[in-house]
Amino acid sequence: MATQGDLLQDIIALPVVDWSETEPIISHFLFSCAPKLLLKGLATGARGMLGLGRTRVSVASQIAAAFCSKPQFILCLSPSNGVVLHDSGQYGSSFVSGVSDSLTYTPLVTKDDSPHEYFINLKSIRVNGKQLALNYKEGLGGIKVSTIVPYSTMESSVYAVFVRAFEQAAMAMNMTRVASVAPFGLCFGSENIDGTRVGSRVPVVDLGLQSEMVKWRLHGRNSMVQVSDEVRCLGFLDGGLEQKTSIVLGGHQLEGTLLHFDLGASMLGFSSSKLMDQNTCSDLGLGFGFKDSM
Repeated sequence: MATQGDLLQDIIALPVVDWSETEPIISHFLFSCAPKLLLKGLATGARGMLGLGRTRVSVASQIAAAFCSKPQFILCLSPSNGVVLHDSGQYGSSFVSGVSDSLTYTPLVTKDDSPHEYFINLKSIRVNGKQLALNYKEGLGGIKVSTIVPYSTMESSVYAVFVRAFEQAAMAMNMTRVASVAPFGLCFGSENIDGTRVGSRVPVVDLGLQSEMVKWRLHGRNSMVQVSDEVRCLGFLDGGLEQKTSIVLGGHQLEGTLLHFDLGASMLGFSSSKLMDQNTCSDLGLGFGFKDSM
């Protein structure tokens, strides 16, 4: 689909979250006005998109250039009020240094055909500790991190092995498979699924990144979707045989995880689910750090 829009510039004032009364100003902020049809498929009520990609006109790049600061940003998605933060190093800010010690870091990988997107390594997938036997095709074994897709997708051959392993682990936990509910391919009855602080008590999914020592763990809160009072479905979809990476990690799987995109160092930092600490991304609000308790 071809379309066009206008590239404009304006002045914007940025809210400051370190209790400073001074709002920094960007006097030549670039943005685009495009047809409303481009909003199709976005969340209900969306009026536009915030560009966070690895480009010179992304919000993160423009803010960093305006303040001569390190190109980086913090992203924390929430079903209600998520946040995007930039630590310019000015105004006494110390957010990044305050949280980086609690994050796990993995290299950002650059792909020639998609230099503006975010990719990380994928070495293994485990379900309840059991590693999946996967035969990666050349160039397949990576993860794309995306806030555009609502649920993670997997290349078809990876998806088939993953769903089979998850179903077997779920049956061992006395979960009952029920009819699938579109668009999901694997669903279970809710009656035998207990709730925990990190969502449904279901098989744990571990994504091994640059090594087996570095893993991104997904609990029920991020792996399952409650479609009704009676049914919960695995929140991963079949991305087809043409998907270029093993996994596209989507919005639902990113919720509740604090992400630090350090573009200068080409690293991605991620937290364990903040629900593990009884906090959510919404608790960031307009102050640094999460609440001690909810």
